[in-house]
Amino acid sequence: MDTKIDQQVAIDEALVPHVRRLRIGRRNFRLLSDITSKESTLQLVYDVLRLTP
Repeated sequence: MDTKIDQQVAIDEALVPHVRRLRIGRRNFRLLSDITSKESTLQLVYDVLRLTP
């Protein structure tokens, strides 16, 4: 099992070096609160993202 993980890490590192990776955290999920949408599906997505911890 460790060899698969090591292989995947090597592939990931070859595709995107560690120093160039984007770190995703809470600050990346900020949405404008004044967004008005006529599509209920899009509004639902905004609501779910706003409520997600």
